[in-house]
Amino acid sequence: MKRYSLESVKLDIESFFNDDDHWSCKYGSKPTSCHKNSVFYKRQLQIIFEDMYPHDITGKAVNGLIKEGFLLSEHYSFGNNMHAIFIWRHNVRYVARDIKLKASIMEKFSADELNDGAGKYAESLFLHMVQKNQFNILDRDANMLGEARWTFSDKNLDFIIEKDGLRYGVEIKNTFDYMPQAEFEEKIKMCKFLGLIPLFPLRFSSPLQHQLMKVEGGLALIFKSRIFPPGNQKLVTEIWNHFRLPVTIWESIQPHVENNFLSFHQRSLIRCGNRQ
Repeated sequence: MKRYSLESVKLDIESFFNDDDHWSCKYGSKPTSCHKNSVFYKRQLQIIFEDMYPHDITGKAVNGLIKEGFLLSEHYSFGNNMHAIFIWRHNVRYVARDIKLKASIMEKFSADELNDGAGKYAESLFLHMVQKNQFNILDRDANMLGEARWTFSDKNLDFIIEKDGLRYGVEIKNTFDYMPQAEFEEKIKMCKFLGLIPLFPLRFSSPLQHQLMKVEGGLALIFKSRIFPPGNQKLVTEIWNHFRLPVTIWESIQPHVENNFLSFHQRSLIRCGNRQ
């Protein structure tokens, strides 16, 4: 696992707040309302920097820059019991309007109904992908296989699928945050107990989760952008323009994600002695 100097991460974040040509701004179209003089929220910064640093490292660096006075912050409550820590460069003035606007957009994309719909939509896309590739769906919302039943908690796996004699426990997370570590570890244990290979399609995973999955012979199938159903283009554009967060609308799982999944299945066949 990579190790980072907190001071070097702080310098990188300082550069981000001083330079609209920072490395993290190179991908995607140019947002209309997200730049070095903008107000950001803490989780947003952790996601923007996640290709380089784990969320917790970015969080510590941001906290250090707040303590040193380079960044200013405000705890802000909005909507139905929602909270965020908004952050901006120390010499940016008149941030109240920006905070209010961004809180209103966050309220839209953090709403329970939208989150539930986006989660179910991602599940349906991955279900279609595995069926298209002739995987059998053995069960849904499952905590048992054959005579084995997981009784250590009331948690379930989204799907259990099978092909070529290999069975996978599938858990899908279409969220900006990492899958909670305790839940990640429990679902790994559940797969092991039921004799399943863990297969977790995730927007993103932490380095610890990536390493744990590797040790267990499973796959964190990263799809990077939070997926929204068709009909949400206006909101997706708004999120990108104001936050530079990775968001997308897919009508099917993209080929590079599907190919990563199929390549993993082939490697698993070889590893398990079921060469096709």
